[in-house]
Amino acid sequence: MLAMSLAVSALAEQRALLIGVGKYSAPGIDLPGIDLDLERMQETLNLMGFENSQIHQLLDSKATSKNVIREMETWLKAGVKPEDRVVIYYSGHGSNVPDLDGDEPDGVDEVLVTHDVRRVTQNGQRTLTGVVTDDKLSSLIADIPSKNILILVDACHSGTVSRSLSMDNMSLAVDDVYVKSFTYEGMPEGEHFVFDRGFEKDGEPNFVSISAAGDTEKALGTESGGIFTIGLSKAIAEISKSGGTVTINKLRDAAAAYIVEHVDEAQVHHPQVTGSESLAAGKLQILPVSAENGPNRKRLLELVAEPNKPLKLETSKTTYVLDDPVEMTLEIPMDGYLNLVTVDSQDNATVLYPNEFNPENSVSAGIFKIPTETMGFVLPASEPVGPTLVAAFVTKDPINFYNQTLDDRDAEGNVNVTFTTMSHSATRAIRVAPRKADMYAVALEVEVTGKN
Repeated sequence: MLAMSLAVSALAEQRALLIGVGKYSAPGIDLPGIDLDLERMQETLNLMGFENSQIHQLLDSKATSKNVIREMETWLKAGVKPEDRVVIYYSGHGSNVPDLDGDEPDGVDEVLVTHDVRRVTQNGQRTLTGVVTDDKLSSLIADIPSKNILILVDACHSGTVSRSLSMDNMSLAVDDVYVKSFTYEGMPEGEHFVFDRGFEKDGEPNFVSISAAGDTEKALGTESGGIFTIGLSKAIAEISKSGGTVTINKLRDAAAAYIVEHVDEAQVHHPQVTGSESLAAGKLQILPVSAENGPNRKRLLELVAEPNKPLKLETSKTTYVLDDPVEMTLEIPMDGYLNLVTVDSQDNATVLYPNEFNPENSVSAGIFKIPTETMGFVLPASEPVGPTLVAAFVTKDPINFYNQTLDDRDAEGNVNVTFTTMSHSATRAIRVAPRKADMYAVALEVEVTGKN
């Protein structure tokens, strides 16, 4: 059966649509971190074999109900064949509206809340416009020719009236989390979280979906992105270190484990798989990451290539044997803040400076060497062998990659490693720096080898 596998075909006309809404036309319901969710999913799709040209994004003001429907009616259909892969991802609010056509047993339609949402009254009932209902989604997905559709939804439809919560476990570097459900006066209570009810055509559905939360649970977002999306992307990134396959069911389990590890017990939500059982048990191919296709490497090179001033960086060698001491010299052109990152041949991005021994990263104009005898650490060349990218940024803005880390924190939110991993929040900080004209950047590559 074609529906048995989500693996990439060499001739596949695969398509993906990423929808993210963090900024809404209705006041007071914005969500943080949605831009980071879409950035993570773009990279995740790359690891699943999607080219950037095969991925469309609708973010914030572009993610209106009209635009979402149009993209699903055109981009996800034109030229798509039954064997081709299609991925639909949504991050934002979910909600409920009264069922006006009587096809829902609980009298409620579940909806994805798009940018143009408005509270209105229809037939004497409070409801919403500027949303995409489960009925409409059912029709849109049924019309997509593909039998290999993967749907990922980081939202919830529970009837909670609380939008933000305080989290005691700060291992995600946050104490505030945000419920991804839009409530309003007169909102009906649904019995089930089944936005994808009725998607199937005749026989088995043409899709499999993973939703962030169960029927009565709250999907949570943070300043760093949706916890479900973070867990999902990390699971695929881990597999990509060597390449291989994973089932949708196993992917759901990995995301669920991440949520349990990073969220207070009372706030744990459990991702749900629905749709085709064959697709849920089929193999999803993950490409092995390399120096050429690594998302972290690509992201850093894009940042360095954006308009900036050149920064001079020299390394003590161009090729290092394992355990060789690595030394670097930078010519700092202005007083500011230095961030130094390496990306190894398996795309592990490590923040070398600042670090545990030097958590403050303000620097003065002049020659800066790393490490020095007074810094309290050394930088031996280490595995994996292969090309290693070194990227450095000096900004006027107080940007600190070490403090902005997402991982490597304890339950109190303290970074508990010498060198942490680079987070998406760190690269966003570079992109949105208000005095970007005062950013200096450079990237160069060295080789780590196991032989003299």
